[in-house]
Amino acid sequence: MLDRHGKTFFTSDELKCKASGIVRLAPGFGEHLIDLRIKWDKPMIVNSCCRSKQHNKDVKGNERSLHVYDSPFWPTKGCCAIDISCTDPPRRAALCTLALSMGWWVGVHEKFLHLDRRVDFGVADSVGIFTY
Repeated sequence: MLDRHGKTFFTSDELKCKASGIVRLAPGFGEHLIDLRIKWDKPMIVNSCCRSKQHNKDVKGNERSLHVYDSPFWPTKGCCAIDISCTDPPRRAALCTLALSMGWWVGVHEKFLHLDRRVDFGVADSVGIFTY
């Protein structure tokens, strides 16, 4: 569970791998996620966060996915990505803009935003945006 000063921002059920039930976040990822949630100040519905390598394969995720917590391709030592449900275009644009301003990489899909902290682990040297 991610909480600060007695307030819960994300529960373990929201963040866990849907197959294994495990939550293993990369160092610092949870703090960045809380900071984003506080600045956003609106609900954030999690579609996907932690994934085991097998679950990622089962859902046809990218083999280099930053969601993977066990034996990740990148030197993250845990998950450093989250997918947030977001179908309203103005809301998606606003969250995208905020996340980019806070050092997140953003993947834009018509139903969700993929947010990750690849810059913290040397996967990229600046923020960026991509589409699905």
